[in-house]
Amino acid sequence: MLQRSVEKSCIVFFFSLLLIYSGLSAQRSGLVSSDVLYKLALKARNEEKDYPKAIKFCKKALSQSPDYTDIRLLLGKLYQETGQPVAAAFEWNAVLRKDPDNSDALHSLVNLYYSQGNASEAACYVDMLLAKTPLDKDLLLKKYGLAQESGDVVTQATTMGLLRSHYISDPKVASLLEDYQMQAARRGRKSGDLGGSEKMYAQVLLKDKNNIEALQGMASIMEREGRPREAISYYSQLSALQPDSALWRLKRSAIQLAGGNYTAALEDAKWLHKRYPGQPLYKQHLADVYTALARQSDTTTVYTEQLLKLQPDNKALYIQLINQADQRGDYTAANDWCNKALQAFPGDVDILRKQIGIQEKMQDHSTATATAGKLLQLHPGATHEQIYTDLQLSRANRLVQMQKPEEAAAVLQAALKQVPGRSELLLLLANIKTGLGEPQTALALVDQVLAKQPADTALLFKKSGLLEATQHYDEAAAISERLMARYPAVTRYRQAYIDQTMLAARNAMSQKQYNTAEPLLLKVLQYAPVNKDAWMYLINMKNGQQQTAQALDYTTRALHQFNNDSLLLQKKSALLQQAGQYTAASTIAADLYRQYPADTALRQMYLDQLLAYGKQLREKQQWDSAWTLYQTAYALAPADTNVLYDLTATATARKQYDSVLVYANKGLALNASQPALLSQKANALEQLHRYADAALVAGQLRKLQPGEKKWQQYADHLNGYTYKNQIGVIYLQSVYSRDLEPASITSLQYLHRFQRGTITGRVNYGTREAGNGIQLEAETYYTHNPRYYSYGLFGWSNSDVFPTVRAGYSLFRNFNKGWEGELGARYVKSDSINTYSAVASVAKYFGNYWVNLRGFFTNDEHQWYQAYTLTNRFYFNDQKDFIALIGNIGASPDDRSRNFQFGKVAGFTSTSLTAGFQKTIRARATIGAYGTWTRQQIPQQSYLHQFDTYLLFLWNFK
Repeated sequence: MLQRSVEKSCIVFFFSLLLIYSGLSAQRSGLVSSDVLYKLALKARNEEKDYPKAIKFCKKALSQSPDYTDIRLLLGKLYQETGQPVAAAFEWNAVLRKDPDNSDALHSLVNLYYSQGNASEAACYVDMLLAKTPLDKDLLLKKYGLAQESGDVVTQATTMGLLRSHYISDPKVASLLEDYQMQAARRGRKSGDLGGSEKMYAQVLLKDKNNIEALQGMASIMEREGRPREAISYYSQLSALQPDSALWRLKRSAIQLAGGNYTAALEDAKWLHKRYPGQPLYKQHLADVYTALARQSDTTTVYTEQLLKLQPDNKALYIQLINQADQRGDYTAANDWCNKALQAFPGDVDILRKQIGIQEKMQDHSTATATAGKLLQLHPGATHEQIYTDLQLSRANRLVQMQKPEEAAAVLQAALKQVPGRSELLLLLANIKTGLGEPQTALALVDQVLAKQPADTALLFKKSGLLEATQHYDEAAAISERLMARYPAVTRYRQAYIDQTMLAARNAMSQKQYNTAEPLLLKVLQYAPVNKDAWMYLINMKNGQQQTAQALDYTTRALHQFNNDSLLLQKKSALLQQAGQYTAASTIAADLYRQYPADTALRQMYLDQLLAYGKQLREKQQWDSAWTLYQTAYALAPADTNVLYDLTATATARKQYDSVLVYANKGLALNASQPALLSQKANALEQLHRYADAALVAGQLRKLQPGEKKWQQYADHLNGYTYKNQIGVIYLQSVYSRDLEPASITSLQYLHRFQRGTITGRVNYGTREAGNGIQLEAETYYTHNPRYYSYGLFGWSNSDVFPTVRAGYSLFRNFNKGWEGELGARYVKSDSINTYSAVASVAKYFGNYWVNLRGFFTNDEHQWYQAYTLTNRFYFNDQKDFIALIGNIGASPDDRSRNFQFGKVAGFTSTSLTAGFQKTIRARATIGAYGTWTRQQIPQQSYLHQFDTYLLFLWNFK
């Protein structure tokens, strides 16, 4: 061994001498090789520590051999060692340009940049090295260290993954891995990645279950994630590892306190306070636990006493205990705690005020008031005065609610002695006095306040309200109006003025002082044009005064404010109807009904207007318009019998009798006991010549209204149309003023009615001074059409007491307005005289009065004779019964008492006057009686007076 060492030393010495010799030789010769220069540089660096000299040798060597890699590597190290990192990096990069895989250059650059703190550059060169040896442990450790320093968490995790996979058994790697996991856990807690942090801590604890930091970290994460039970388990482990640590016990106790596990929390809290009695934190924590236990425990007193031992001067604790009892509704306990607190803190403002509130809840109002009085005495001031005042006000209000106003007034009066001049007390007392019927006293109290605060708008407003309450509406409104003028933006003043003015207007209206009410209402509308009540009052008031036009005007103006308001439109429609403007009224009503078809009131109003308008049209005889209107009404109310009656009446006027029957039957189907519709139906049947049916309807009317004689008469009248046959007896008795025998004619007749008229056969038996005789007559009336009808007569006799032949014909024409005209002819043959007469007449109805003027123009032997008859009839009972007054001048061929000698008397001057009556009894029998006086001039015999009595009896049958 020693021999080898000696040999080695000899060799080194030999080479040194050779080197020195070579150098000296080179110096002498002026040329030294690059290898020698490299060795000299190494010597200067390593042995002599002469770095400038070594650099000089390297530069000289490179000038001879620029690609000498070892020299450049050495030169780079020399530059690094002499503080020239840039130059060093240049040399090493020059090596890499020549040899990119040069490990020495790469390692040198890694070390260089690492020493400069440029981890990213260093990491780049480490990656270049790892490209050749990816699993090099030292390089991986270097890379992990660089990533850790640069904060490159991703690279750090990747690198640690490789180290863990391949070198987990290496102690350094294992230690580094634990450090990495702890750092990752810390980063996760800091960044909020609690899940990742929890995993890292868990991995640490797998290897080291007693790792304090990991246990603390896990406990902290559990707390933050709301997993208190798990946090407690970790704090329990920490407490087991560090039993004297107060922190872990405090943490565990706090979590249990927050989670409601007060008993467990109390154990640690007691330990902490006992171990560290002078620490305020632990004392407060124990107090907090006792407080929580006191809140939830039935044995509150035990924990409260313990709490008070800890904090005997804690006012807040007393307040808390008071509040807890108050919240539980245990007002007695709360009041007791107030008393205890006041023993500890006599006269305390907060406690006294709480006690007042609690005593109020206990409804011990007198005690509460006394406490408030005590508070005010001990601590005078506006606030406590207000509390006392409010209590007295509340007490008084309760007494008022209990209908004990006198006691309430006494309370307020007593309170005013304690706090004189308080406006609230005065105003409430004023209200009570008003309720007690002492309005003047109330107003005096308000005025008492106003005397001190004359500009107080609230007091003025209060006075206005009191005046309103005492029905002094005008005065109240005057105050409100002043307030409204001063404060136009305050809506309550405007509203008060409007309400009070409305009340004043109502009051005036109730006293019928309409001239006073109207301007008040208009004033309301000036400020509140959309006050519907005011408009309605004006409208109703004017309507009630029969001022329909003014009411309509107000309605129209109101509708400008309330466009299409159904109530106002309904009112306008009614007013238009009242004014007779049925078209406008029904137009509005129709629109309203279309909008609100379910409103029966609107339907009825519309219907009433249609019926009223229809009545107006009927009165004007505008039948077609009325018919159209009633058709609209019928569509609206097909089951309304009034509508059906109006339809039948209008159809009757239009002579549409079939329509009368249709609508009458509709109405009678709804209610068979309707005289109006039955009457219309009977009339229609009569006009349709359905007399039998009409008579049956008239019979129904008679049964329905047995006290009405007219229905019996009407039934008889209709039955009369059903009698097709008639027999009768007519008797004419003539008496003369001269010594002439009386004359008479007795007639038996038979009459048969057919559809267009009648035909009559008559046998006349006459007695005169000259003898007796019989005459046969036939007579007919024939209706051609509604305008024309004819009359025909033919008689024959072979006796001297009657004309041999008597014949006649007349054509009648009906004109409008009750006029009638006649043209005809008569022929009478008596003895051997043939007499021809022309007949013309005109007749007119004036209501129940009928007048007829008939003229006869007779030609006899080329002579013309005239005769005139003026007939007057006054009808009764539907033109069946009448009285008559008839005047004649001259002799006419129709005079039965004289026509047997008509040829002889036609030229005589004569006058006659007839008076009589005719009556039909139940359309079955007809009786009549007439009396006639005739004055006739007779040649050589002066005048002859003739008196005729004419009697008849007719009997109708089927």
